[in-house]
Amino acid sequence: MDRTDQDIVRLLRGNGRLSHEEISREIHLSRPAVHDRVKRLESNGVIRGYRAEVDWEAVELPLTAFIWVRVQGICHPVGQEILALSTADALVESCHRVAGDWCLLLHTHSASTKALQALLDKIVSLPKVQNTMTTVALSTLTPDTQSEETCERAS
Repeated sequence: MDRTDQDIVRLLRGNGRLSHEEISREIHLSRPAVHDRVKRLESNGVIRGYRAEVDWEAVELPLTAFIWVRVQGICHPVGQEILALSTADALVESCHRVAGDWCLLLHTHSASTKALQALLDKIVSLPKVQNTMTTVALSTLTPDTQSEETCERAS
């Protein structure tokens, strides 16, 4: 993967709906060359798909939480079980196997603290789950977005 491929990936990460024409203008490469590179990146598994960036408040899942999970034995099967626990009121967006004191880190979105508690109750009832620790996010910053509160504190 060369610098041009990295630029294409960066642009598509910022906006997965960019046309090949828009990318070609941005990186000064012909549209057919961009098309070929994107197809190669897709076939090589570098670009695995295109997703919508969701406004979690708009879909009524405004509470973002991270749940650390300690399990007995192998983590992977438990992670699959946890992903299957998602409901309309509590979604496990991702499950990461991590190194350190904990085995799994879950990224979740819930409708309320009650829905989050129901999800936690299901998680701790799984036979191999030993312990959990939950952190609720107050706000989220990404390279593309900033909250006004954070910007004010930085100035």
